[in-house]
Amino acid sequence: TLGTYEVIKFALKKNAKFIYSASSSTLGKNKYLSPYSWTKYSNHELIKNFSKWYGLKYVTVYYYNVYGRNQIMSGHMAAVVGIFEKQYLLNKPLTIVKPGNQKRDFTHVYDIVVGTYLAAIKSTNDEFHIGCGKNYSIKEVAKMFKHPCVYVGERPGERFYSLSKSNRAKKILGYKPKYDLKNYIKNFIKKNIKGK
Repeated sequence: TLGTYEVIKFALKKNAKFIYSASSSTLGKNKYLSPYSWTKYSNHELIKNFSKWYGLKYVTVYYYNVYGRNQIMSGHMAAVVGIFEKQYLLNKPLTIVKPGNQKRDFTHVYDIVVGTYLAAIKSTNDEFHIGCGKNYSIKEVAKMFKHPCVYVGERPGERFYSLSKSNRAKKILGYKPKYDLKNYIKNFIKKNIKGK
């Protein structure tokens, strides 16, 4: 939050537009699930208020389970696709967090980049959802890897459903997602097949 405040001050000083990378994890009751989602939500509120109070120009883009090149594969900030990729490469079972029927909208990083760029150049003082528009359960994603799986205990702050509402982004920005998770995983397996 302190970092966001400093960027707000810098944007106001330079009369620049603030492009905020928000998270779909802040929507509805989800904002109270974890320190991460609460902080992302609070930052967005701070930005909107600075727009009202001091004329800050901004655009907020909500991201949905970003995957792709250079994604984080381990640690607290790793997402499921990166975790599964690392486990696959190490020939370890994929760990599905129980119950496994949690559904996510997975969005390729290239679609995120295009959507964010369009929002930055085409809009001011607005917010857009940048997603794929399809969701898969964690079990379904694991099956796409055609690799052994194990279930692990539930985690605090686990979301059970996400699906982007990208209609405004499509209509106003001309945003159109091009990448699909199934094809991405198929290509990943082809590149990394282990004599299967």
